[in-house]
Amino acid sequence: MRIHFLGTGAAEGIPAINCQCNHCVRARAEGGKLVRRRSAILFSLPGYELLVDTPPDIKTLLRLNGVQAIDGIFLTHEHYDHVSGLAEFAYWECKVDLLMERNLYDRLQQQGVTTRVQETAFHMACRPGVALRFDGFFLVPFAVRHTVPCFGLAIYAEDRKIIFAADTSAELTHYARRLTQGADLLIVNTPFFDEGGNDHLNVVGAIRWKETLDIKGMVLTHINHHNLPHDDLERYVSRFENVQVAYDGLTIEM
Repeated sequence: MRIHFLGTGAAEGIPAINCQCNHCVRARAEGGKLVRRRSAILFSLPGYELLVDTPPDIKTLLRLNGVQAIDGIFLTHEHYDHVSGLAEFAYWECKVDLLMERNLYDRLQQQGVTTRVQETAFHMACRPGVALRFDGFFLVPFAVRHTVPCFGLAIYAEDRKIIFAADTSAELTHYARRLTQGADLLIVNTPFFDEGGNDHLNVVGAIRWKETLDIKGMVLTHINHHNLPHDDLERYVSRFENVQVAYDGLTIEM
């Protein structure tokens, strides 16, 4: 299995538009890992390329990372920074599976988000807690707490359990906790370092999850300009075992 982090920023990306905070000023001046485009991840599973979320700059992300094959798209929730790039797939040469919870699909359909891709994307309805079985792996969507209905993803492949927790708060359902317990890898949103209210997790809370849920490895992503710059955040997490900060273009082989 290969996990390719196409974009690792939050809704505003880094540098944020017209922002003069120290983080954004550094990102404009220095570039590199300080720059973050909006969040999207490509999971290369046995015989299946699964893209999670389609931010507005997904076309650029696919080009920069050399992505030419996608078999399925899983959408976590309806916020602009996660779904607005879906229309780009109206021009995708091959048809793709569109994996998402039924009510989420209905809401996106009402908003016109799915209109342009109805000829190229086939909706496969997902139900939280119900496995989608493929040849060689299976997926289990699960609900997380956010400002709108939102879904994470458990991926079981080659005797590994990978948990992708989308825009989740620090509160997990008992079901999600059991699903996450003992994961080989947890990929989690951490827009903020040690604040952020009830809508998102933060870095401090994520590390607490790792310790209490016996998670073997963790990758932090979906980071905004209110968090530490990449180099400072890397220095902070280096004191914890098997915790990594994602950056645009990072690839992990498992």
